[in-house]
Amino acid sequence: MDPITILHLITDPTRYRILELLMERHYCVRAVSKKLGISEPAVSQQMNLLKKAGVITGTKMGYHMHYLVNIDLVKETINQFAQEFAVKSNIEAEATERICEYECDKKH
Repeated sequence: MDPITILHLITDPTRYRILELLMERHYCVRAVSKKLGISEPAVSQQMNLLKKAGVITGTKMGYHMHYLVNIDLVKETINQFAQEFAVKSNIEAEATERICEYECDKKH
């Protein structure tokens, strides 16, 4: 999955809060639901999105799935974004030297 899609997923406020919890330790949907005060179906839906993207992984423990953050994927995504941003920043720096074609100082 491309870095922009993953960044979009992890920056959603609810999913971000879920990830903060899962960075501390593994949790099941019920525990995340209770800790965040969000319904289990809502948490499950958000976690399924994260799981499909590979951002979290699940392990069956007893009757429940417990989830952890795939920290390697998150780090890789952030690094890719930072590299792309650095390249685009260099391009933009060169572009600021060029003059805009639109004449902003003229009244229309």
